[in-house]
Amino acid sequence: MTEVWILGATGRGGRGICRELVADGTDVVLVGRDTDKLEALAKWLTPTGPGSVRTLVAPGHDEVVELIGHKSPSVVVNTIGPFTQTSLPIARACLAVGSHYVDLANELGPVRDLLGLHEAARIAEVTVVTGAGFGVLATEALVVELRADRPPAVRARVAAMPAVEALGPGVLASSIDAVAAGGWRYRDGQLTKTRLGSDFERISLPNGQALNAIGVPTGELEAAQRASSAGDVIAFSSEVPTGRFSRKMLPAVSALLARDRIRIRLQRLVGRLRLAPPAKSGDSSWAYTRLEWADGTQREAWLHTGEAYLFTARVAARVAASLRSGVHRHGAYTPAALFGADLARDAGAEIIDSTSNEAAR
Repeated sequence: MTEVWILGATGRGGRGICRELVADGTDVVLVGRDTDKLEALAKWLTPTGPGSVRTLVAPGHDEVVELIGHKSPSVVVNTIGPFTQTSLPIARACLAVGSHYVDLANELGPVRDLLGLHEAARIAEVTVVTGAGFGVLATEALVVELRADRPPAVRARVAAMPAVEALGPGVLASSIDAVAAGGWRYRDGQLTKTRLGSDFERISLPNGQALNAIGVPTGELEAAQRASSAGDVIAFSSEVPTGRFSRKMLPAVSALLARDRIRIRLQRLVGRLRLAPPAKSGDSSWAYTRLEWADGTQREAWLHTGEAYLFTARVAARVAASLRSGVHRHGAYTPAALFGADLARDAGAEIIDSTSNEAAR
């Protein structure tokens, strides 16, 4: 079976990925819970490109795993958050039948778990790509670009500052998981617990703006550490409230959300609501990276793109199409580790390197 399965196809992320793939001529299977929504999406997608569209109903995660075992799709794209619950069981199901796997995870735990499947994926001749979206790739691409053939950095700072039109329930559920995990950073090469909200940075952008961000334990932290080989790494995000009072309250909120009953109830609640994100400045998404070396050299770069969901859709679609065509290595990877920084450029991003003061597309 050469089709690409999109799990959570009717969600905001899934719809964009489906549109990109169908327009490029890829045959897709829309997988979701609601028959009516799936059929409406299939009807909308059919005129958008030469790729064929089918639907497949799966009431829950267990049913998805069972279907993968029976059908052995070529590539599975998982857009279903929270990824703390979905990534590992679905990826393992893919390994068992030889299906390639892609997800949009940006929580630290799931990204680390998926990368831990590297040897098993290599033996199974399967490719696993986690973090195939703005989250992970935007900052990782900058680290890869700045590191190039230089020796390991000693310090790395990365920051994601996305602009989105609306937040899907899966993203909100994943954000709740991230806050519940508390603060983490790399110190002396070891993943170390910190006070959530204690790491704060105001980041200047090439357009003259400046955005506030705090250290949050995202998948970008793991990707940046691996790409830079730095012992001291912090990942910042503008998606968590950055005001002084909010930063003081974050540890208490984190402790509250760490209680399973409270966290799960809140995730179920946001799954039933349509919530708008906090106001963003304009429609530009940004990412930032600064690397420092033992000799005192310091380099920084920015990534600029449009609405973050659109960028994510292009990234995930390109990764899935590449895996379907057989252009890949086996194992488990973050996106730039497998495809390089040009994957971000191919998805429409501009990378601005401070050392050259030039933009490349």
